[in-house]
Amino acid sequence: MSKSIESILRDEIFAELDIEYPEGRDTRLLDQGIDSVGFIKLIVLMESKFNISIPDEDLLFENFSTAGLILNYLTEKTL
Repeated sequence: MSKSIESILRDEIFAELDIEYPEGRDTRLLDQGIDSVGFIKLIVLMESKFNISIPDEDLLFENFSTAGLILNYLTEKTL
């Protein structure tokens, strides 16, 4: 069985960023300690792990500011 989007996000991407995966999907990543460099790493890791390309127009922190928004985005892009 393949890993779920959330488990890859939590166990691989957040672990590599050295950021604790938030308990609530609405917790802001800024509150978890992500900064602008971490945001770029997050984008690169998502593109790599999920074999997607995130277009420039989507590269707004507001689109990826919580785990819930990231999960929604990845679910939409990987279906």
